Amino acid sequence: MDDFGNELPALTRQQINQRFDTGSERMAAIEGELGRALQQLGKTRQELGELKQQLADLLEFFTAMKGAFKVLNWLGKLARPTAAIVALGVALTAAWNAARGGISPK
Repeated sequence: MDDFGNELPALTRQQINQRFDTGSERMAAIEGELGRALQQLGKTRQELGELKQQLADLLEFFTAMKGAFKVLNWLGKLARPTAAIVALGVALTAAWNAARGGISPK
């Protein structure tokens, strides 16, 4: 009888051995699947490590590009007044040459 009062079938020694053999085969199959799963897990971890490194490199690149764009923005802000100063210098030089050389506007 089991814990619930149910009558259990009487098993012969051959039936018990057969059940043990079936259980052993099942356990061997489970262990084989577990081994393959662990192997796949190792490969996946390695691939994730490589991906993590690539993403870190990409993040470093974007951080550097962000700094480069800041510098280019500063140069752009500096270029406007510089262009105005250069234009003023060209205009003053042209006026000076016109006044000194006697070139008159038509």
